[in-house]
Amino acid sequence: MIIPAEVREVKPKLARKLRREGKVPGVIYGANFENKHIALDKSKLMSILRKSNRNDVFELDVKGDEKYEVVVKSIQWHPVTDEIVHIDFYKLTKGQPITVDVPIKLVGEAKGVKLGGDLYQPRKSITVVALPEAIPKEIEVDISDLDIGDVIHVFDLEMPEGVKIKSSKNYTLVAIVGKVKEETEEAEEELEEVTEEEEKQEATEG
Repeated sequence: MIIPAEVREVKPKLARKLRREGKVPGVIYGANFENKHIALDKSKLMSILRKSNRNDVFELDVKGDEKYEVVVKSIQWHPVTDEIVHIDFYKLTKGQPITVDVPIKLVGEAKGVKLGGDLYQPRKSITVVALPEAIPKEIEVDISDLDIGDVIHVFDLEMPEGVKIKSSKNYTLVAIVGKVKEETEEAEEELEEVTEEEEKQEATEG
């Protein structure tokens, strides 16, 4: 996807003026690349971002300058209006790895959940280092065989070629917690028996 942009000046209060004109200030940076300050049409940018996925590679067409292959590195949102205040792009260089956060997508229904357990997912993404052509949009994790008490850690993942895990490998990605259904039912039956005995004892004493 192509994102049109133009070079902008960096002056006090100029960014605010750009926003009033319906533009979003941004910057392009990268390895061995001098930062380039740009402005983008807000409506066009939002339309493109709505259709895209995280870590998609874009072609940034800077008017009167060059075209750059980039990924969105960070977006600053207004806390009240939820509009984009600023956007950072990272320029990709062939053969030069980049660090990105990749979403974790859970696939299947864990058998432990069917038995009454709860799905626990403390991490929604992991940090990886990847070559530009190998940047994954997401990493699928099949949880179908997970029983109650089972855990998948970061070190259990198999990475695609050209992708290496940068975040700690000891973190829990997903786990099934809780008691097995049969154990819960047994505990409930025992509680009912104890309650009945207490009621009989109270009736006798009364």
